[in-house]
Amino acid sequence: MADIILVEDEEVLRRTLARALVKLGHQAREFETAEEALAVISEGPPDLLFTDNRLPGMSGMELMAKVHESWPDVVMIMMTAYGTVEDAVKAMRDGAADYLRKPVDLHELALVINRCLEGAGVRRELEYYRERDLSVPEQGGIIGRSPAIDHVRQLVTKLAGMKKADGQGPTMLLAGETGTGKGLVARAVHNASPRAEQAFIEVNCTAIPENLLEAELMGYEKGAFTDANNSKTGLVEASDGGTLFLDEIGHMPRPLQSKLLKIIDEKIVRRLGSTRDRKINCTIVAASHMDLEKKVAEGDFLEDLFHRINVVNIKLPALREREGDIEILALHFLKQHATDYGMATPRISDDAMRALLAYPWPGNIRELSHTLERALVMHNGGDLEVQDLAFFPAAGAHKQNTGTVATADFEVDFSQGPIPLEAVETNLLTSAMKYADNNQVQAAKLLGMSRDTLRYRLDKHSLR
Repeated sequence: MADIILVEDEEVLRRTLARALVKLGHQAREFETAEEALAVISEGPPDLLFTDNRLPGMSGMELMAKVHESWPDVVMIMMTAYGTVEDAVKAMRDGAADYLRKPVDLHELALVINRCLEGAGVRRELEYYRERDLSVPEQGGIIGRSPAIDHVRQLVTKLAGMKKADGQGPTMLLAGETGTGKGLVARAVHNASPRAEQAFIEVNCTAIPENLLEAELMGYEKGAFTDANNSKTGLVEASDGGTLFLDEIGHMPRPLQSKLLKIIDEKIVRRLGSTRDRKINCTIVAASHMDLEKKVAEGDFLEDLFHRINVVNIKLPALREREGDIEILALHFLKQHATDYGMATPRISDDAMRALLAYPWPGNIRELSHTLERALVMHNGGDLEVQDLAFFPAAGAHKQNTGTVATADFEVDFSQGPIPLEAVETNLLTSAMKYADNNQVQAAKLLGMSRDTLRYRLDKHSLR
């Protein structure tokens, strides 16, 4: 529902239009003059301004110019019985999203308002992504000095500067374990590219329910299915001009893989319920922790799609493979979390740092960040000590691939301090998944639970 201000000096027409707007599900506030409307707008701008041009006193054009100057996000539609091409051009220059002539066709009015509000929603969404990227400067850079991460950084710099004649960058696939920073690298590629000022749209293929994924990606028209009360722009269409990041693409259902293949090949997208193709031009970056070549061999992933997204392959190293980076990242995350919570940044004791360096980090960078955040908010002042670090002791963690994790009689060493149950469970889940080569059915058997229970616990600990 949108908050709409309607300005029209003809009372009968004004009330007719107001009733039509209410029937469309919006809130309509009526005003006879621009001065009255402006006084109310100054107390809080509406979602949409719908105004006549010829008004007693201030004209609709003047009203739009004032509103656009102070509240540029307000959607504005001009109507007039004296429309000319010159009036339409001037209305657009003053910020109007569209232009209608009297007598206003109510069906056309509904279409125009829905289209304008939808466009405003897309702009707000893109602005949100843009502000989010700019508000976290660390996401524009890749932290670390190890040779492995230096190689990744060099690839990002090289690839981000490449573009085809249409401005589109090379399609690439980011591979690596969960938590290695695939999303950060995708954003770094975007931020270093000529499309940095355009949208960066991130789609987590595991976070959106399978039955909703197609509608979210492709968008839909009103009436395309039950509850489709309005048209909606899909995430693929919203990424036009920018970058589309498909995280964990290995989880994408087969029918949707075929549609994505067509999008990449033909650079078009068709909304659900529509008969019209829409041209799109975006750089596609995909990521997966799975072995997609193995999924192709097993028939779970389209071979053609694999070849389309694997034009450039960047393998992200696990944290344990990044020599010298754990200390750098630990200090970075600790400072970052302390700033977020408005706290002083504590020192990490020598013993605690040795423990951080000795731990194998099965959850990689994400686990390190969460460990430092938890340690910061739970410690009681002074230096961070070993007992503040709630992770499974390194002495036992190295046994994760021996096949013994499913047994009930393993030993836990409390001599290094308390061991939270959450940390033990996280380590067991990670170990079982690695031993089962990411086969959830086999991992569930190793842990003596159903697959649904395993999936719930993987989601609970952000391990999927």
